[in-house]
Amino acid sequence: MSEQCDDAVLADLPPERLLASDQLGPIKAGIQCMDSIEMIQEYLAYETKHQNRTPVQHQLRLRARELRRADCGSTGGGYDSKTRRTL
Repeated sequence: MSEQCDDAVLADLPPERLLASDQLGPIKAGIQCMDSIEMIQEYLAYETKHQNRTPVQHQLRLRARELRRADCGSTGGGYDSKTRRTL
């Protein structure tokens, strides 16, 4: 997904809307649509500040890990240690 698609997700499902649900299923589905570490960081920061639910934070971190692994496999690179520590 491109940055433009991430912007569309943010516009349609900003953190306060997606993370307002009490059901993990819809939240997990929204998280799987995220394709950038920056977006995940934004949602993780919102969740930590507002509801601080461990299962939601865990799903966000898992998605970030998936993206890092996919990036390492496709480019041979990865994210710097600062980005890894924040997720």
